[in-house]
Amino acid sequence: PAGAAARQRTCAACGGPFEPGRRTELEVLIDGEIRYVAVHSGHSTHAPARERLATSRLPEARIHGSAA
Repeated sequence: PAGAAARQRTCAACGGPFEPGRRTELEVLIDGEIRYVAVHSGHSTHAPARERLATSRLPEARIHGSAA
């Protein structure tokens, strides 16, 4: 994550600068290619509705994944 943050210098979600020593996260961004972008911890480039849908499916995916 530090490498992506150092290359970008700003959060892909809010545009704010990364502060030295502050935690960042990587997120997948698909725009014709699969890319990884750095965001501030807790920020997301995905729409809130899409995030809620993905979160609601996680417990179901874990149950089905462990049964296989």
